[in-house]
Parts: sequence; structure tokens; C-alpha cells
Amino acid sequence: MDEVKNSSKEQNKSAEQRNSFINKASLNLIEKNITLNINIKKEKNDYKSFLQKHNRSLYELFCSELFSIELLLDYLIHKEDKNIIDFLVELLYKRFQNDTLYYLPQLCSLTIGKQYYNPIELFIINHSSDDLKFAVSANWIYESFIQDNYSDHKKKQFIKLIESLEEVMINGPKNKKADELNKKFYLEKENKLEQFVATLNFFSKLNRICLRLKELKPDNTLDPNGIMSTSDLLKKTRRKYLRDKIKNFNDEILQTFSKNKQLNSYCGIILPFGQKTKKIIVHIFEQYSFFFATKERIPVKLTMECIDADELNDNKIMDKDFFEKKVDSTIETEFDSNIKMNMIGMDSDEKKKEMPKTNQVEANKLLAQVKYENAHPNEQIKNKEENIIEEKPKIIQGNKKIDVKEIFKPWTETEKKIKEECKFKIFKSLSIVSFIFKANDDLRQEAMTMQLIKKYDELFKKENIPLKLHPYEIIVTSNSGGLIEFINDTISFDALKKKLLENNLTFTEFFEQYFGDDFEEGQKNFAESLAGYSLVCYLLSIKDRHNGNILLSKDGCIIHIDFGFILGISPGGNMNFENAPFKITKDYVNLMGGVDSSIFCYFKSLFLRGLFVARKNVDIIANLIEGMGIGVPMPCFNGRNLKEIINNFKDRCFFKFSEVEIVPLVNNLFDKAVNSWRTTQYDYFQKLTNGIQM
Repeated sequence: MDEVKNSSKEQNKSAEQRNSFINKASLNLIEKNITLNINIKKEKNDYKSFLQKHNRSLYELFCSELFSIELLLDYLIHKEDKNIIDFLVELLYKRFQNDTLYYLPQLCSLTIGKQYYNPIELFIINHSSDDLKFAVSANWIYESFIQDNYSDHKKKQFIKLIESLEEVMINGPKNKKADELNKKFYLEKENKLEQFVATLNFFSKLNRICLRLKELKPDNTLDPNGIMSTSDLLKKTRRKYLRDKIKNFNDEILQTFSKNKQLNSYCGIILPFGQKTKKIIVHIFEQYSFFFATKERIPVKLTMECIDADELNDNKIMDKDFFEKKVDSTIETEFDSNIKMNMIGMDSDEKKKEMPKTNQVEANKLLAQVKYENAHPNEQIKNKEENIIEEKPKIIQGNKKIDVKEIFKPWTETEKKIKEECKFKIFKSLSIVSFIFKANDDLRQEAMTMQLIKKYDELFKKENIPLKLHPYEIIVTSNSGGLIEFINDTISFDALKKKLLENNLTFTEFFEQYFGDDFEEGQKNFAESLAGYSLVCYLLSIKDRHNGNILLSKDGCIIHIDFGFILGISPGGNMNFENAPFKITKDYVNLMGGVDSSIFCYFKSLFLRGLFVARKNVDIIANLIEGMGIGVPMPCFNGRNLKEIINNFKDRCFFKFSEVEIVPLVNNLFDKAVNSWRTTQYDYFQKLTNGIQM
């Protein structure tokens, strides 16, 4: 509890210091011109001429169209020559500005882990003036460094860098000509300031809400008759607290719209998902947002309406008072009777009490599954959302019944109805987005792992190999908090296996009955996604692969979540209990028709083809890992030799072997995975300790 309070105090102090600085910069916006010179034009000709004279071939490579940002990162990591670094940073300005958000974590890591990297700092600062989403992300990364265990000297360096970043982001570069510093210029900068502050404050408040939910005590005023148990009263207290905060958020959003309606652009909260568009949060749904408690923390799931900034600012349909009208937070749909059961933070027992009696028998079946405390947020929320009741076709298996459509929540239908009845439907870019915010949890390792999965997905698609991966967004806002994109229309293998056990169905029988005539399509999707994640889990040595950390989507694809153990570390103090190269269970093999079936052979061939692609691009992934390991403390790097981690990764890619030599090595991997006794035993251990079905 003390650690949570201290963390909350430190983050509040940090937020106050940041807002104090930003407000000060805003007051001096017109009177003061920025003193930081971020131009790196000085001596530009010197390093160009140096390269041309002393390393002509390298200069020609850098100027070639074949020179990619991946190669640029390679040289930034492995070269110390200041002339080379200066020239590479100039290329960042000229050729790769639009690609830098993806590589921002590595660029920030290099600024603290390598010498002679001041030009990269200047680039990060300068680019923040052009891209607000980039500025917000850079701010969060350096804020996380301040909270790490660095020396006071280093922390002062980070604080100074953040101040420079914020000042340049607000005021623009110093080299603005006097005749350009007109009223419009300063209005734009003031708008940018408001948007920057609104975004940082929103997520800072969200972090404090999560911490506060953990600290809350039961409020006896909510139980005047004294009939509630302590645990029920605490849940009610937390529900009320979160509801009030969501209402406050929506009020603030409406006030911001009203304040900005006379301006040229809306300065709202940015949702920092994706690289191509800038999404603005326009409303948060109370009925689709809730908390859920674990032993260590209380994450919050928020579902909201977002609109692309460009369309929001350019739309001509809106009248002046459009955003002053109250947004209806209780959309009427056929799901209303079920929404009542998804109230914020409502647990299983409370849902039973509030359900109509006519639905009690059906509800008991759905609520019979065992909850566990240590699940990944995406899965715990899934368990809470699996209680929608609706008349749907049932499949008979002996004397048992299983409601097939209840296996996956019909989120697509819900989203469609929300959009149809939403006042923001006039916007073509309207999207319904859900994410989980976690406080008191360092997500930087998870974010790096997802960055690597995104890169593998890109490489496989480039080679037209149907390895199905499902990258999702993970945004780090501090060294103890961040947001995770919520994956709709999925169920964990843990929850699925419990349902199948209740109904005496095998995994294969479920697929046959759920997909019906489309069974082969579902089977194919399963094989392609299993091949993709098996390969990624092998290459990145991802462990802790119990059934709570693996999801199944409604189209039959596997999705892995929760990456707390990667690159050679594992649960239990690196006991190496999961010694299989990747997870294959009897259920997987049976669904594919056995190890001699055509679909299993297809699965193996996809794995092999993907490995060839990974092997060809081994340095791209290695540089992403090394770029983070140079400067960012993570469990997978702490107390370990970075060079050894990289070498082990490359060895798993078989980059020293020919393609002919790799085939028997891959066969050996499959033999170990299919016949792994420890895979079964690890699932059994998780069942005994955490109630996760094997």
C-alpha cells in the first residue's frame, strides 16, 4: 500500500512540475522567442565532406535509395563516429520523418545508452514540433526514464530534455522568420499547447484513478441499512467512484468542445494508437467501462468514441452548438437488458442478484466458470463480459447443451448499433475503441515484444506468407503504467476449455459444431495463426504460455497475450520449466487431424517458410532488441549480458546454416514440441495454483 501511495505522490509531483512548466511557457508564448537552437545545419558540410573524402563507399550507401531506416538504425547502434551519426540524423530529417514514431523507443534508448548522441536528442526535440503524437510519446518515454533508478545527474538531463521538447513543441523552432510570427502562428501554437496538456492530463488522471481504486475503503454511506458485506460494499464504493470519474471526463470533453468551437481546430485528447492517423476522444461510454481487481492492481477498461483529427477539424456539417448538446450515454439497443449486468466492476454474485428470474438458469451456466486472479487484463475482462444473455441457437451434445454464439461476444453487432444511434455518426472516421489502463505495472517489455511482433507481421506479409499474427497497441505512459488495446470477439483457452468441459465437448468437436460447413476455413485459420505464433514464441523465447495467456478469435485464430517472460527469462527464477521450443498440445494436433495430416504438414511448411524470412531479416529484429537493451531497464535485460542475448536470438534463427541444413533442425523442433511432457505439466501446475484450465 505504501508503494502505491508513494508511486501516486511521485506521479502527481511529476505532473505538477510538467504543468507548471507548460503553463509558464504558454504565458510567454508571444513575448518570448525560444532560446534552444535545434538546427543541426552547423558544420553540415564538414561531415559530408569528411565522408566523401574518407569513406566514399559508405557515403554512397547512405545516399542510395536502397538505404532503409532499418539499416540506418543498425549504423546508429554500432557506429561511434560523430561524422557518421550527424549524417545519419540528417537523413532522419530528410527521408525518414514519417517512419520515426515506430522506432522512437530505440532512438530514446540510444540517447541515454551511447555517447555522441546529442544529434538524436535534437532530432527528437525538433520532430516534436511537427508531430504532436510523436511529442506525447517522447514525453512519456523520458518521463519513464526519470522514474527509473538513474543517477541524479542523468535525471536532470532527462528533465531538461523534456522541457526543451515541450518548449519546442509549443513554440516551434527558433529559425522561424519574424514575418511568420503572426497571430495565426501563435493561435496554432496555443491550440497545440491545449491539446498536449489535455492528453497528458487525461492519462495522468487515469493513472491516479487506478491507484486510488486500490486504496479505497468501503463507504458506509452507500449502505445506510448496514446489510451489505464488506466486500460487496467495497465493490459498490469503487463502482461509484469510477462512474463519477467517467462522468467528469465526459463533462471536461464537452467543455473543451465548447471552448474550442470558435477556433480553427479542436484541441482535444489524443488517443495515441497507430501511426497514420491522429484519433481524438469525443466520448467515453459508462456502460461499457469498468474496473476489475487482481491481487496487485486494479486496471480499468474504457470504451470510447474517437474521430480522426483531420475530419473533426474540417467537417462543415456541425453547427455551433453541436458539441454543447449532451451526449447520450445510455444508447437504447436490444442489448439494454444485458448491459445492466455489465455495470462497472460488477462481479458474478451481484449479476446473479440483478438478473431477471426467467434468465437465472441460463445465467448459472454462464457464471459457473472459475475466475482466477493472475490473468492478463484482456482475459479477466473477457470473463466479466461473457455474461450477455440472448436467445441463440443451441447445439446438442448427448444430454448437454452449449450455446455456441455465447462462446464469442457479438461485439461487432453492438458496435454497429452504437454507431447507428450515436450523434457522431456524421463522421466517417468514427470508431469505437476500447483499451485497458494499468497502473503500478511496467509495460515497456510488453510494448517492445509487441513492436517485434508487428515487425514480424510486416515481414511475413511482404513475402506473402499467410502466417496470421494479431498485433495490438501497447502504449507506455510511465515506468509503472500504460494502456493496452482491448481485443474484441475472443475468448481465452482457459475460459473456452471450462465451457467445453461442462458440456462434455472436445476442442475438435467444438470447432466442427461452431464452424459447421466452414470447418475447413476455421481449421486453416487455426493452423496459420498457430504457425505464426509458434515461430514468434520460438524466436523470441516467449514463456509462461498457459491457457490464460492464449486467446481464440471467432474466426478460429490463436492470439498470444502477456509477454512478461521473453528472451531467455522464465517463471520461477528461470527454472526453464517450459523447455519446449513452442507450445503444441494434443488438442491442437487433433484439430489438425494428427501429425501425418495434410493440414499439419501445411502448418509445418508455414513455420519453415516463416523461419527462412526471419533468418533473412535477423539483423532487423536484433537491432530492435539491442536498441532497447542499450538504455532501457527491463526484466529480460537486467543483470544479463546484452551481447549474449543477441547471439542466442540469432542462433535460434539458424542464421549460420543453409536452408537445406535447417529442415532437419526444424523437424527436431517439432518433435520436441509435440512430445513435450513439460508442456502438459506446466498447464497442470497452472491449474493447481491458479485454476487455469489445461
